[in-house]
Amino acid sequence: KINNYLLKKEIGHGAFGTIHLGVNTLTNEEYAIKEFSKSRLRRREQMAMMRRGRGRGRGGIAAAKADHGLSNSPLDLVRSEVAILKKLNHRNVIKLYEVLDDPNDNSLYMVLEMAHKGVIMQIDLHQAATPYTESASRYYFRQMILGIEYLHCNDIVHRDIKPDNLLLSNNNILKIVDFGVSEMFVKGDDALKSTAGSPAFMPPELCTADRGGPISGKAADIWSMGVTLYCLVHGRVPFSSEDLLGLHEMILNDPVQYSKNLSKNLIDLLQKLLEKDPSKRILMQDIRKHAWVTNNEQEPMVSEEDNCHSILSEITDEDIRGAITSVRHIFTVV
Repeated sequence: KINNYLLKKEIGHGAFGTIHLGVNTLTNEEYAIKEFSKSRLRRREQMAMMRRGRGRGRGGIAAAKADHGLSNSPLDLVRSEVAILKKLNHRNVIKLYEVLDDPNDNSLYMVLEMAHKGVIMQIDLHQAATPYTESASRYYFRQMILGIEYLHCNDIVHRDIKPDNLLLSNNNILKIVDFGVSEMFVKGDDALKSTAGSPAFMPPELCTADRGGPISGKAADIWSMGVTLYCLVHGRVPFSSEDLLGLHEMILNDPVQYSKNLSKNLIDLLQKLLEKDPSKRILMQDIRKHAWVTNNEQEPMVSEEDNCHSILSEITDEDIRGAITSVRHIFTVV
């Protein structure tokens, strides 16, 4: 048990650690509880902060730390980030309720909204998944647009959009996970790479050493949205190779091949999402108006203003102090 949460069973495992099904013993509600390592937080957070360059934006992390006089202790380095993530409020962004710290252990526990149906699609490089219909893909992609647009409105770039990071609730609401803190909390001692994200979903501009200036995180997210949509309708990624350099070469130079069964509007959208030149890649404001997304204007999207109305308020000292809760007592329930 961790505070009010009873750990029922392990429901996932990855590089970051373990995910447990947790039940709040006071309300009987279920949560996903992720366990992370506190070690190496300082180095990871400092490097991630330099790369993200988010200090200037609304709710910017560097600004929050400076404003609130945070020290460089591992927990203080992450408090402002957690405070920001706890304030995010969108039905297509997984809700972070609290982060629990066990002062006698190397673990942090992240209490998250539970998405019972799990990942939207399991992508296997060696075997294609069953594709979704265009109608079902449109239903989920429209939700992806709203969730990513909301993060972008709040100056948060996801950096690792892929089917593994899109979960479904019992009533088929898409939930975007593993944004913001994902690279800070990774377990293990591997050094942070110069690029975040999964190789098959990486945009061309991140596949070359000669990048020629700053790279737009939002444009990179839009490419990854395109690869994800491609997966939904094909059951596989557009480029795959066991060799990382070979994969980078394919992403940089090879044309994308599309199924002949796809509608012209869908191919048009995919071509604009998977534009290799980021300066020519479609923008979010144009994605939401695209004929395939709106089903030829029969299903217009909710406006950006309405979608992003819940913009983060300024992070207060109280938010920072309350970002992480200490574990009162802990024992494992198998």
